[in-house]
Amino acid sequence: MLAVERRQRIIDLLKEEKYVPVDELAKMINTSIATVRRDLTKLENDGFLLKIRGGATLSARSRSEISFQKRMSVNTEEKKMIAKKAIEFIQDGDTIILDAGTTTFFIAKEIINMKINVTIITNSLMIAKETANYPDFNLIFIGGKFDWKNMATIGSSAINFVSDLSVDKAFIGANGFDAIHGAMSFGEDNATLNKMMANAAKRVFIVSDSSKISKSAFFTSVSLEKIDTLITDRALDAELIKALEGKGIKVEIAR
Repeated sequence: MLAVERRQRIIDLLKEEKYVPVDELAKMINTSIATVRRDLTKLENDGFLLKIRGGATLSARSRSEISFQKRMSVNTEEKKMIAKKAIEFIQDGDTIILDAGTTTFFIAKEIINMKINVTIITNSLMIAKETANYPDFNLIFIGGKFDWKNMATIGSSAINFVSDLSVDKAFIGANGFDAIHGAMSFGEDNATLNKMMANAAKRVFIVSDSSKISKSAFFTSVSLEKIDTLITDRALDAELIKALEGKGIKVEIAR
């Protein structure tokens, strides 16, 4: 087994168990204890794990990436449908903001598949990693304090950067959404940054799977008057659609 394969196997094993001793890792990947120790040192230096008590555990960085992947696996088909609907509103030459959500990640993948020449501005490390190797569009990564939990930049530096922008469209996710507060977030820093993203855009799209609709979160991130379109994955309650349309918000259902 090549070194890169061994190290990936070690990470995979640690995803399943919070802590694994060195001798057990050696048995699991059929190699020597000395080799495992060298692999653990390399992985620790690279920030993937921590060596503790004669074994290893995943670092906060790795756990956060796993957490993001888990969120990606929730309502995946709905998020993909929303992304395909969202791409209908993106034209060649657009400058767009994609916030650090899992649905917006799928929008980025659709842009790659469609090979549209756009400028993407994002605070999402995962979107930046996904799009960085494609020269057909420009990528601008928003700097700031890094939030490992959401794999995204937040804080005053990010807010100041976004406050100077003027873009065609912003696609913003939500932890909750209703006809009173609009889009909501559990994190105050994220909510504040999303407000600035909405202020910077000529058109604002909230992209949210139906599990978030009519549910609350702690902070309003994009108020109703700033929202042009809600893209979700199935028909909403008729009264909610009527209420949103009465406030000038177009509702697009991804099918």
